[in-house]
Amino acid sequence: MSLPFRAIQYFIEVARCESFSQAAKRLHVSQSAVSHQVALLEESLGAQLFIRRGRQTMLSALGESYFNEVAGAISTIEEATVNFKQNDSRQVSLAVHGSLAVKWLIPALDEFRQRYTNIELTLQMLTQDGNFDIRWADCFITTKPPATGYQRYHLYDETLKPYCSKALFSEVNRLKNADELIKYPLLSAISAFASGKPGTDWQRWFEKANLQLPATAKVHHFSHLLLAAEAAKYGQGIALLNEFMTTEQERAENLFELPFHSIKTDDSFYFVYPSTTAKSPGVEALGDWLVNLCRDRSGRPALS
Repeated sequence: MSLPFRAIQYFIEVARCESFSQAAKRLHVSQSAVSHQVALLEESLGAQLFIRRGRQTMLSALGESYFNEVAGAISTIEEATVNFKQNDSRQVSLAVHGSLAVKWLIPALDEFRQRYTNIELTLQMLTQDGNFDIRWADCFITTKPPATGYQRYHLYDETLKPYCSKALFSEVNRLKNADELIKYPLLSAISAFASGKPGTDWQRWFEKANLQLPATAKVHHFSHLLLAAEAAKYGQGIALLNEFMTTEQERAENLFELPFHSIKTDDSFYFVYPSTTAKSPGVEALGDWLVNLCRDRSGRPALS
């Protein structure tokens, strides 16, 4: 006797939900389609599988016996299908800015690999933000998420805080007012604000304190936060740094956060991937892990 697999699948779902309408929603089909398939199965078996009492749907004695026999087999098939999809998506390629990868992501990768032993993650260096070539990478960390056609996870809003070396910290930490920082060289990163001019980061920092950066302030300019961070480590001044561009070891040994206010830049970082790969277990696992990693780093829930 040949039994239709679809009819058995629909029967299992109705039994689990105890409802034809709920089973239809889970299967993404109409209720009449579910009823038709169950009727075919009952006709094939020559037995009534459900008892309907008003809105309540219950398994008959024969229906419960049959369910106990076939449910395990269906679960085995479903599990095998999931495992096949996971194995099929083990290799995931992520494109990310080199600075973000080196200072934040790579130091944390061991935890990801221990948790997801079946995923082989490859990192690609993102040289041009906004270039989402899926022939090159499966997913991206970007400040310019596409408007359509992509799934996206919000990771964090970039925030700059004042840091200096251990040697300077003992002096600067005693300061009470923000305007006293001009006694020391200020290390400015042009990359902190895409549309800004040299010194924009410190200008905005002083403006937040209702102050003006004096023209006499000694400001040293760098093209990137990483360069400013290195200069700060060597005691060359005070830098406004993104916490995600420094390692925990650096903040413990070489870079010390000063007890003054922070400012937000114009950038927020997102994990994005094409909607066509939205059901890839490997990519989704990576996205969830990155969101949690940012939540742990900032101490605040990541916004969606």
